[in-house]
Amino acid sequence: MLSLLCISFLSEANNVSSIKTLSNVNKILQDKDGFIWLAGQQGLTRFDANSNVTFSLSNQEWPMPYSWIHNMSLIDDKLLLATETHGLWLFHTQTGTVKKIPVDIPKQNHFDAVMFKDEYYINVPDKLYRYNPSTTETIVIESNISIDHLVHNQEHLYIANEEGLFQLQDNRLVNILNEPITALKALTNAVIAITANNIYRFSDDGTISSIKHDETIYGLTKAFDSDDFFTVNKKNTISKYNGLSLAKIPHHYGQSKTLRIRDMFHDASGVLWLVSNQGVEQVNEDYITNHEVIFDIPINANEIKFFDNEIIIGSYGAGLQNFLKPVFKQSVNTGFTKKGLKIFDAIEVDKSLYIASLDGLWRYDKNQGKVTKLNIIADQLVLKLRHKNNLLYIATNYDGLYIYDLASEKMINHVDVNNGLLSPEIIDVLTLNNGTVWIANSRHISIYQQTTNVLTTINSPNKSKVVSFVLVDNKIFASTLGDGILVFNQQGDLLAQLYKDHSFTEMIVINGDVWVSGQPGLYRISAKNYQVTMIENTQQYSFVSSMLVKDDTLYAIHYSGILALDLSEQKQFNPNVIISKTTISGKAKLLNKSIEIDSGNDVITLDLASLDFRPGLAKKYQYRINNSQWQQISNNQLTLTGLASGHYNVEIMATNSLGHWSDVIAYTEIDVAYPWYWTIELKIFYIIIALFTVLLTSWLLFLRTKSIKNIHSLLKDDMKNCGRIMKTIQRNLQLTSTSLASNEIEHSKQLIEKSLVMLKESLDSQEPDSLSGKELSVAIPFLADYVQNKYEVKLHCTLDDKIDSLKYELRSDIYKVIFEALISGIFKSDVKNFKLTLQEVKKKLWLSINSDSDSFNQLNSRINFDLASYTIRQITNKHHASMNTFENDDGSSQLVISFPLMTLD
Repeated sequence: MLSLLCISFLSEANNVSSIKTLSNVNKILQDKDGFIWLAGQQGLTRFDANSNVTFSLSNQEWPMPYSWIHNMSLIDDKLLLATETHGLWLFHTQTGTVKKIPVDIPKQNHFDAVMFKDEYYINVPDKLYRYNPSTTETIVIESNISIDHLVHNQEHLYIANEEGLFQLQDNRLVNILNEPITALKALTNAVIAITANNIYRFSDDGTISSIKHDETIYGLTKAFDSDDFFTVNKKNTISKYNGLSLAKIPHHYGQSKTLRIRDMFHDASGVLWLVSNQGVEQVNEDYITNHEVIFDIPINANEIKFFDNEIIIGSYGAGLQNFLKPVFKQSVNTGFTKKGLKIFDAIEVDKSLYIASLDGLWRYDKNQGKVTKLNIIADQLVLKLRHKNNLLYIATNYDGLYIYDLASEKMINHVDVNNGLLSPEIIDVLTLNNGTVWIANSRHISIYQQTTNVLTTINSPNKSKVVSFVLVDNKIFASTLGDGILVFNQQGDLLAQLYKDHSFTEMIVINGDVWVSGQPGLYRISAKNYQVTMIENTQQYSFVSSMLVKDDTLYAIHYSGILALDLSEQKQFNPNVIISKTTISGKAKLLNKSIEIDSGNDVITLDLASLDFRPGLAKKYQYRINNSQWQQISNNQLTLTGLASGHYNVEIMATNSLGHWSDVIAYTEIDVAYPWYWTIELKIFYIIIALFTVLLTSWLLFLRTKSIKNIHSLLKDDMKNCGRIMKTIQRNLQLTSTSLASNEIEHSKQLIEKSLVMLKESLDSQEPDSLSGKELSVAIPFLADYVQNKYEVKLHCTLDDKIDSLKYELRSDIYKVIFEALISGIFKSDVKNFKLTLQEVKKKLWLSINSDSDSFNQLNSRINFDLASYTIRQITNKHHASMNTFENDDGSSQLVISFPLMTLD
């Protein structure tokens, strides 16, 4: 585990090494997004704590018309670049594009440039120019002047050189200090000028103040979030000053390693950047003081405890030792046995110090100033001591847990494997107010009820040893040597497992948070949301066990000493989380805007950055799409491909250098284009077509329903008419029967004759619409005579001589088709002549009816049809026949129906 964490720290450090070796950097600054920019002979470099991008003449991927940059300044989201060979340029930090500023200056080697009150001021060798972009006018402000520094605030512009400090007043430079200036920096409403012996503050209102200093100062920069400022002298000492009073301010930066600083910058994460010909150095705040504590013992694994309100050390081989103040006499350890000098734990009770050692239990009496071995338990290894309600809980390595009553000086309980412990090794004990005792016995956690003498071992996911317990927010936190932190409720139910696969040792509760020592690093855990944060600059230490707090300082012991951490200075930094680079199918661009791709086959790679430049843990990243579940990312790149057509909202979270999730969330949108046949325009077209189809179908169904309804009406009328005639005849026959019974012969004859006449008239009025048992060779000529006599339409027939050998059912249906087709054609057109052909060809009976008018065009319609169309279609479907109608150019038409059959006999 130590090796894995070291690799993480090393990889983070390697990311910075590439910029540390840049030896020709002239200027450094931070833009509004949080990126660090370095300008020099290498070109322009952007650093995001993971990687860097360099724009230069030699970089084909990120090209620039030049490489050597003397200076730069920030103007909103642009950088003003003063170059050695190509004059003055504006660089857009969002797009990576550059634009030349058309100043009228003969020389192209510009040393410094700033924008002050919407005008550019340019330092060219021996001259100071001003360029107005509105009028495109370039004028010389001062000639024959050497400029070492060019700065400005909201009200004034300043230059400095060996002759002193100058302020721009009414388009001319006025000397306001006649001393050589070694460093110059503008504040919000003042300027700080440093000379060989003094630090001056020139306020915009004309007030001048100064203080003395002892060493030559080369580095000067303003604090990121205030007008305080930092300096670095030739002895590499970093100092911080109040920007108003010039009073020194305590800080937590150590010594720098850089000589003759060219530039200095303080970023948002609190890192001081120092630029020199030796490269780029980062100096970080260090709230930690390491007290080296090493004894002449084989293993420097010691414990720190409180005794008499002072911190003392229980060593593993050197007995009791003092720490910051003397508590014990040098002779105190003479009373220990050799094994007794190896101390595992100690606890103060009523001005006595009880000591757990390799040789049992000992007690130090303050009044006597010596140690005494207690014969409470046998001579065995005691690992942990706990005290509550005048009871001393003694955790042993081989014999379980002893509970000793200090008042009665009696052993009142002993919990071991006979009570159900799975191991006799007791590493830690936590006693609750309700009398419940939590026991860490090797790799298991047991809960012991003292009142009922019942012990229960809970189910926990750890396979490594449980080291320490704390109670906070009604929850039990348990640290392990390899399985992270386990969180339980007081009933023993697992609530969470934090930082799985990490090793932790001792825990302590400070202001409602859990602080835990790890191997390596110190961590703070929120008891509310389980957020785990590594403490800055502790990752190089591997901690043994105990921690304690004294005077708002946390003390934690490690293998080479004791770390003191000032708790009052700890604050949370939420870095900007940003997409630093977007690559779409091999084409890269800076930052990120809404992404539009043609298809899901395009590969989108998002380079992610958490702009925290402090050293620490490797940053973690996670993302989610369209408010789905958060997904972890294995590194700082998110690659997306195979996206379906549509719109996607992508959110990205990242940790800072201490492992805390930043409150800032990066965001982007991805639009995957639909295929050409599924564009918005075509979707509208499809909707219109669908609506039109629905409307047309509805209309056709309406017409069809109307046609069917008409047919039903006709059939109903026929049935009604036939039924009326039959009922009349039935009534006449009944009356006849009655008359005969009454011997009314004459009246009966009249009724019978009346019925016969009615029946004859009904038969005579019927059309020949059925075969009625006749042959086709007879019925069709009869039909021809009928249509000619009644409708004056001629029918010419050509019949196969074998048609009467067909089955009667087929002949009857064929006749029905002929009749319906002729009558329908007569009523639907102005036909004068029909020509009918009925013959067998190739196992099919072909019925062909030719008309000299358009008589059959309605027969194919399945929407607007009549009874004739319906009848013909039903018959053709019945015999699997095919029906076709044709219209000729001369206005005539033809109906052709083929009936499949066997060869006629």
